[in-house]
Amino acid sequence: MSHAEEIERIAQECRRREQILVDELAEFNAHIANRSRELAERSAQQMREFWDEYGEELEKAKAEAEEKERLEAEAREQREAIARAAAARKANQFVAPVDDEDEDDAYYRRKSWLE
Repeated sequence: MSHAEEIERIAQECRRREQILVDELAEFNAHIANRSRELAERSAQQMREFWDEYGEELEKAKAEAEEKERLEAEAREQREAIARAAAARKANQFVAPVDDEDEDDAYYRRKSWLE
């Protein structure tokens, strides 16, 4: 057997093995695609079942949470308004001189009333 025939035989064997690998790879890809499609269909079905079973409960819980948040915000606003009103009342309890040149200021700020 000559070297050319040996090389041709080895090349033919490589092509045969390559084709086997390509066929196996195509088979794996087809299997993976089928499995992926099955999983997607099953996931979609399970998601529909989940929403059918728990959708109302989730919507109700969401509505309750929003209502609770709204009530808390209302209460917070009321507390802040009460605090502002109390601060305004407290600020208006003390009379401050209109300007620094109050002519009676020295009289009322003296240390002793006996003078």
